Amino acid sequence: MISLSSGRVERVGARGWGRHRTIGAAVRMALPGTTVVIAAGTYVESVVVDKPLQIAAEPGGDVRLVSGDGPALVLRSGPVEVDGLTVDGDGRTAVTIDGEARLTGCRIGAGAVRVAGRSAAVLRDCVLAGTGAGLRVVDGGRAEVAGCTVEDVDGVGVAVGGGGAVTLTASTIRRTGKAGLQVAEQATAVVTGAVISRTTTAAVVVAGAGRLRMRESQLHDNDGDGLHIAGSAPFEGWWRDPDPALGGADAPDPGTDVGGASIVDCEVRRTGGTAVALSGDARAVLLGCTIDTAGAAGVLAGGQAQLLARDCAVTGTRSTGFALRDGARAWIGDCRVADSGANGFFLEDDSRADLRGVVAHRSGYTAVHLGGTTIAALTACEVDTTPECGVRVTGRALLTLDGARISAAGQAGVRVEEGGDARLRAVSVHGCGTGIQLDTPHRPLVEDCTVGEIAQNGLEIGSGRSAIVRSSRFTACGAAGISVGAAAVPLVEDCRVERTAGSGLVAWTGSAPVIRDLTVARCAKNGLYLGEECRARVFGADVSGTDFPAVYVGPDARPILHGLAIHDCDTELNIDVTAAPVFDEAPASAAAPQAKSADTATPDLGALLAELDLLVGLDRVKQDVGALVKLVQMVNRRREAGLPPPPLSRHLVFAGNPGTGKTTVARLYGRILKALGMLRAGHLVEADRSALIGEYVGHTAPKTQAVFRRAMHGVLFIDEAYALVPDGHGADFGQEAIATLVKLMEDHREEVVVIVAGYPDEMDRLIATNPGLSSRFTRTLTFDDYTAGELVSIVEYQAAEHRYTLGPATLDALRLHFEDVDRGPGFGNGRYARRVFQRMTERHAARVADLADPTTDQLTELAPQDLLDVTPDR
Repeated sequence: MISLSSGRVERVGARGWGRHRTIGAAVRMALPGTTVVIAAGTYVESVVVDKPLQIAAEPGGDVRLVSGDGPALVLRSGPVEVDGLTVDGDGRTAVTIDGEARLTGCRIGAGAVRVAGRSAAVLRDCVLAGTGAGLRVVDGGRAEVAGCTVEDVDGVGVAVGGGGAVTLTASTIRRTGKAGLQVAEQATAVVTGAVISRTTTAAVVVAGAGRLRMRESQLHDNDGDGLHIAGSAPFEGWWRDPDPALGGADAPDPGTDVGGASIVDCEVRRTGGTAVALSGDARAVLLGCTIDTAGAAGVLAGGQAQLLARDCAVTGTRSTGFALRDGARAWIGDCRVADSGANGFFLEDDSRADLRGVVAHRSGYTAVHLGGTTIAALTACEVDTTPECGVRVTGRALLTLDGARISAAGQAGVRVEEGGDARLRAVSVHGCGTGIQLDTPHRPLVEDCTVGEIAQNGLEIGSGRSAIVRSSRFTACGAAGISVGAAAVPLVEDCRVERTAGSGLVAWTGSAPVIRDLTVARCAKNGLYLGEECRARVFGADVSGTDFPAVYVGPDARPILHGLAIHDCDTELNIDVTAAPVFDEAPASAAAPQAKSADTATPDLGALLAELDLLVGLDRVKQDVGALVKLVQMVNRRREAGLPPPPLSRHLVFAGNPGTGKTTVARLYGRILKALGMLRAGHLVEADRSALIGEYVGHTAPKTQAVFRRAMHGVLFIDEAYALVPDGHGADFGQEAIATLVKLMEDHREEVVVIVAGYPDEMDRLIATNPGLSSRFTRTLTFDDYTAGELVSIVEYQAAEHRYTLGPATLDALRLHFEDVDRGPGFGNGRYARRVFQRMTERHAARVADLADPTTDQLTELAPQDLLDVTPDR
């Protein structure tokens, strides 16, 4: 724009002021370079300017130019400067610029400013408002807009098309009947520091081959989409398809002038539709953007759209955070989605994506969903807090998941189903309903993964499915560490399972897993549970610290177990009578492994009796067990001598109050009978009324039979057995359970020992309810309540085990406490003593926590003040 400084002035006044009565007359008379100064007033005319002029309102004057017909102001040739005028058009066009022009401090209404041809326009500090107002740049026109406001227009606020170009800086567009900004037909818009709000449709629309560069701008409170990119100028080859097998493609570089839409450091808030919507052949780059409270999705790409998003935050969308559909392509890096109403990331149809460092917090649905024929690579991502799955792969989608952290998923941390496939490497899954679920006809890979703090199974492999699971750890699961579905054939290699509430590894009916170098420790049930007809092949397994038998082999199972090591388990094996396992201690690579019997080494009888003798109190019980041992030894000797054995009933009644060691002694008794050769396995199966009695007619007998089968070659321990026949309820299903139990005891008299336990008086009543019981339970072991001194000994044992010390004063206080405690019905005995110790450690911790630098003695010594009243259990 050249400077106009000739010094000539033409004055316009509607009522006598100046040389001219109309603006048009002054313009016609003015020489190039003249300044036309207009006095305050309303001028109804259409003014055409075709020479270099400056047209300005008199300082402090209100100059209003109103069109009679057509545009009020037509600026041709130029350069022309217009300052401080109010211009009203005919409802369609107010100002037409066909040359070079600058509008400063003007207010345009009742029609748009139209920039066409090879024109170049500058608008500074202008207001475009009212019916039909706005800015239209077409046919190769160029416009620079700075500090302007476009508002209350019934169409598009700023429209650029036909090869036009707009630079929009620090300007506001609001309350438009259609889009705030529209870029189409090979046009270009460069927007910096703009605010676009309260549009009836999308805030920004890019269509055709339009190009958009937007920085540091705000789009908020719009009824439609924030950015609607239905097409764009093509990028110059920045996109490369992700290769999940290689972990995805490198981050593309969109460059600085490559077409498409580039949105940098912008905010899209409270939009009625999708915050950023891509369709058709749209190309878009989002860098450092913030999206908050979208009425639909945060970012949606469909068709053949291509998206690069980096360092963006999407929060509070009513639908999905990022969604890809149809054939969309996306590279998404270091983006965060939080509080989405649906999925965090949703990839469907034939989309392709490379996601790196993405985060999905608090998703309404599954955090990351892959479906259709999607191919995606996720690297170093983080997912937490969803009622559904952390990552779900379905349809025929293919996922590579590397270095992810997944937590607090109500269903599965990772679920692969239908025809989906996945490769999971270095994935951490914690605090979920289920860890990893694999139910697909493909063979997904799980490698170097960690699964823990799981409500149900750590890893589930569906029925008839396969998978490769390597070098992974499963810990603190509420059910099994690894569950292998019926007829499944996975490979489990170099894995560790520990601290599960269920079994370590469960292989269900007809499954045939290959298991290599598995470690199972501290599981509440079996280490290995090999179900009915299981054909597992185990090559190296270390099982320790299980509460149930270390290995269970179900009916008709035919597993092969090489290099099986069992230690620190009360019972080593529980093998169904119809099973035929093969054990071999040789390495898996040995040429000719030697089979041996399913029985493991016989436990040492002397060590077991010494263990019994170490138990606190129970003097009568120890004597009775000693007498039983001697009787069984005599029976064995008479048999060896060919003499008939004396009558021997191995079934027992344990009568005593709670907490007197009945379960502990029952477990030892089974192992003792195994050492004596009376039982093949000697394991303990615990049951109660709920495990034996069904809910409807015909259900009780099968339940009782199933529990009894689990106890074959071991001990069935029925706690609170008197509850089978509640006092005064003769028609209860408990009678059916007892009848079934009596028959099973008769049919398997040499294979199972049954111990019934409970309160002394109640046990007498139970035995009297059925003649079959009274004839089979002829021996009762009475478990006396612990004395005060014995309860002190239990606390002393607990303290030593946890590295605490008890001084003389503390021991005296404990003794007085146990002597004075109320021992009413239901007193917990040893259980109560352990509870007292626990409460003492809690009081001690609270007391020591206030010390600045406690000594070792202060950290370990329990004092009398740590012993406060503890209410006995009832």
